[in-house]
Amino acid sequence: MGGIILIIVFILGGTYLYLSNFGRKGVLSNKPDKPKTEIPITYNISWWSHQEGLVIDNFNVNIVESNLDLFNSKSLVAYKIKGRIKYDGHWKPNIKEVHISERINEDSTQNISRIIQLTPIVEVKNDKKANGGIEYFEFTNEHMVTSGNWGLNRIKVICGNKKEIIELQQRK
Repeated sequence: MGGIILIIVFILGGTYLYLSNFGRKGVLSNKPDKPKTEIPITYNISWWSHQEGLVIDNFNVNIVESNLDLFNSKSLVAYKIKGRIKYDGHWKPNIKEVHISERINEDSTQNISRIIQLTPIVEVKNDKKANGGIEYFEFTNEHMVTSGNWGLNRIKVICGNKKEIIELQQRK
């Protein structure tokens, strides 16, 4: 009798681990995984004195996971930013973090519910070997997006002079 109970416990435990992605998700959860980031995120504005040489060459946004329903209003999106930073002298630049600003679009003529603005933040480090030039960068981060209402949610994502629109369908 004890062996049967032990086998049932192992089967239930294994089923739980399988359904919860080894404890990372709830069994009944439909929410996406946590975002992965290559470059840290900030939501605060600070001293950004080296932004003038930043150029965004390529920007795209993809929906990674979107299981929107009555109990879940969150989707996981990935954005890839590729660009360059022109610099002079011995102060070599790199991307320190990405500033994210989210807001509700109050202009109803655009048929866009939300606007997300991404700004790569440049920092510089003294490098005696550097003598001006161009530093190239490329990174991909993920970000959790919340839908704003039932039905179609159009979200404009902006980075520099590049814009992408993603569409999320919130169902009941």
